[in-house]
Amino acid sequence: MNMEYQFQIQCDQGAFRSNNEDAILYGVKNLNESDSDLKKFAWMVIADGMGGHNAGEVASEILTEHVQSVISALGSVNDIDWNEWLIEQIKTANTKIFEQSLADPAQQGMGTTGVIAILIDDHVYIGWVGDSRCYWLGEAYLQKGLEEKLKEDLEPSSEQLLEKNLEQTLKQLTKDHTMVQLFVDKGVMTQEEANNANNKNMLSRAIGIKASIEVDTVQHSLHKGDVIFLSTDGLHDSLTNTQLIDYLTKASKGDPIETQMLKDALTAGSRDNISFGAIALI
Repeated sequence: MNMEYQFQIQCDQGAFRSNNEDAILYGVKNLNESDSDLKKFAWMVIADGMGGHNAGEVASEILTEHVQSVISALGSVNDIDWNEWLIEQIKTANTKIFEQSLADPAQQGMGTTGVIAILIDDHVYIGWVGDSRCYWLGEAYLQKGLEEKLKEDLEPSSEQLLEKNLEQTLKQLTKDHTMVQLFVDKGVMTQEEANNANNKNMLSRAIGIKASIEVDTVQHSLHKGDVIFLSTDGLHDSLTNTQLIDYLTKASKGDPIETQMLKDALTAGSRDNISFGAIALI
């Protein structure tokens, strides 16, 4: 299944930072698969760097440019296991950042979060480390199992009722690699307590900090009208899920969102760099 992709991107220094340690790159890779109808896929990578002497900028740039370089060099994708590919790319970037930090004392301890999204055929594949996020917005049924129930109980006209029972749904596909999320997982802290904690952005994992890294992956089905959204914490810590749904619903219709979304994050008091990218399937 080949789709068209519409990108909306923002990468802003924000109101309180002296430099921008975020980075985001994206694109569409055209394919020449002789034995497949697949013509292209979309990709995006977002990173939130950390480290003194502007080293965070270096770390986030190493990750994003590595992903761009590897995708540019791709030939056939028929035999790629995308989950394994994502793990490999993040681990390779981790080694590059870690080794560079050892070679330059000014960059010692630098690191970055990272989320990579590959939208190919009818799925999105995501690999990540840290607390930058990937969201999916699409239509979902109001009740679990409703589609099956309606199809069993109703006449052919049930398709119309199915459509009426769809609503735009936002799902966070990634799970934050933070200390407070570990406490939530262990039952020590509620999600509400984690959201309001002063140290909620303290990472439990980051790319480039250690010689080795554990990478998580996830995949999700895609349909026309869906939106994949990547963001750094300067954005998603400042807006509510209701606001995200409103904006991404607009993006799904092709309406511009990046300028006003940034303004709303700044108005809400975001104290970090603010970066995000929306990919609408049109």
